[in-house]
Amino acid sequence: MEHSVQLATQDYRESICECLLELREQEQLPIQIVELRQGKRWLIECKFQDSSLEATENENIVQKIHRYYLANALAETILLHWKKEHVRQIIEKKHRLMGDDWQIVIDKALNYLNKGLGQVRGYSVSSKTRLVTQILSCLDHNSVFDIEGFLRFRVQEYKSEVNKAVGYALDEYVIEKEYMDFIQLLKHFLDSQKPRLECLHVGMTPQGKFHLYNDEGVKVTHQFLEDYQLDNVHELGYEDLLVSALIAVAPRRITLHIRYEGYKDTLRTIRSVFGDRVHDCQGCQLCEKF
Repeated sequence: MEHSVQLATQDYRESICECLLELREQEQLPIQIVELRQGKRWLIECKFQDSSLEATENENIVQKIHRYYLANALAETILLHWKKEHVRQIIEKKHRLMGDDWQIVIDKALNYLNKGLGQVRGYSVSSKTRLVTQILSCLDHNSVFDIEGFLRFRVQEYKSEVNKAVGYALDEYVIEKEYMDFIQLLKHFLDSQKPRLECLHVGMTPQGKFHLYNDEGVKVTHQFLEDYQLDNVHELGYEDLLVSALIAVAPRRITLHIRYEGYKDTLRTIRSVFGDRVHDCQGCQLCEKF
C-alpha cells in the first residue's frame, strides 16, 4: 500500500523535516521524505509505504492514521516555531519595548499560552487538538497542504487566543513596571528619612489589623500614626497604612510577626522597599498575641 501527502512551505522546511524524521524514528512510520525546491518555496512530499498491508479494506483506515501522525507533526511545528514569531509580531505592533523587555513579554505570553491564560487548565492541549483537527480537514480536501496559507487564513480562532495571551502579558508587564517604579520611589523617600527607632516589631491580626511594638515590647502603634486620620483607616486599608507608617518611622530593623498567607503583596512591598532591614520572627511571646 502506498499513498503520499505534499506539504508546501517557505519558512518552515527545516522544522517540518525535523519533526517528520523524529516521528519516523519514534513511531516507526513507513515514511519517505522527498524535498523539492521551487524558487523561494519548498515542496515536501511525504510518501507512506507499507508492504505488510494487503487487504484494501484497511487502506482507508491506515491512511487516516498516517495523516493523523502527520497533522500532529505539523501542529507541533506551528506551536514550537510559528507561535513565538507571531507573538513577537503582535507585540511589535502594539507596544514599543526596549532592551530585554521584549523577551520578558514574549516569555510571559508564551507562558500564558502553555499554562492556559491563567484560567483554563489543559489549554495548550486543547489548542493543539483544534489545530490537528483543522489540519486533518485540509489534508482530506487538498492535494497540497500549504503551511503559510493555512496560518494566514485557517487559524483565526487560535490567532485570537494568541492575541489574548499577548494582551495579558503586556498588561502584566505594565503593572509590574509601574510597581517597580513605585518601589523605587518609596526607597528614595525612605533613604531621605532619619530613623525614629532602631528596631520596630510588626504584628498583624487575622482580620488585617496591624500593631507596632518597640524593642521593649511596648505598643507604639498610635504614636507613629498620629499624622494619619484613623477614622479613614478603613478607606485606606490597614495594609497600605502599614507600609506608610513603616516608611515614616524608617527603622533600621523590622521584625515581622506575621503568620498569615493573606498578606503576600504587602510583605513583598515591605521586603522590596526595606531589603535586608526586614527579618521574620520564627516564634516568640509577641507572636502569640496574634
